Amino acid sequence: MKTRTMLRGLGAGLLVASAAASAWAADHAGDVAVFAREGQLKLGGQRVEIQASTGFNIYRADLGDLFHGPWATSNPGFQTQGSERLKPGVEIGFQGLGALGFWDGAGWSLAPDGTQLKVSDYLEADSIWSSVGVIPGASQLLGETSASGKLHEHLVFSITEGAAVGAYQITLRLNSADYLSSDPFYMILNRGLDEAAFLRAREAFIQASPVPEPASAGVWLLGLLLLWGVLRRHSAGRRADPSIRG
Repeated sequence: MKTRTMLRGLGAGLLVASAAASAWAADHAGDVAVFAREGQLKLGGQRVEIQASTGFNIYRADLGDLFHGPWATSNPGFQTQGSERLKPGVEIGFQGLGALGFWDGAGWSLAPDGTQLKVSDYLEADSIWSSVGVIPGASQLLGETSASGKLHEHLVFSITEGAAVGAYQITLRLNSADYLSSDPFYMILNRGLDEAAFLRAREAFIQASPVPEPASAGVWLLGLLLLWGVLRRHSAGRRADPSIRG
């Protein structure tokens, strides 16, 4: 925690030293463009792909970079671009949905047991995706808009060390007390695939039914199955105990 805080401070210092005003204004092609329409957060960008069955945006990144090491990345960033502005001083958060998906070269499925993908927020709190779902962090804060309504922030994405080579997929959406939440969107992160193989993984995800579905229906169904299991065990226990009648 202390190391990451020091690195964050060092990075901030370097930005100030290298004309932060002009850097802030630059549009980064790979970043997620954040804006608002009719009171709702919206997402765009120059490197966005669209999932066919849901219409939701897909963004991509490579795990492993010079700053964060071989198992993590802080790309893509999230920023207001061009002339777009949000309300000043607004906190923008995120919500994790679904479970951790995995492409093994043949198809999309749930990630192998024991593999986790963490997303560290502005306050360095970790939200954790795995094959069984997502555990939200103590905070899920992307950042706060400036006095002029600009936003440019980065989350840190990291995979379990030694994770299998392939592509990993998570689902999120942005939220704020000042806006309606954005539509869900997908992040597909490359772990060790060459460019052609990573492209095949994304193309398969674009055409297939996403795994897992971002809608709440899957969570609702899982809850029903868990409840059914509890009631079944309770009923079996009552039948096995002769002291219980009725």
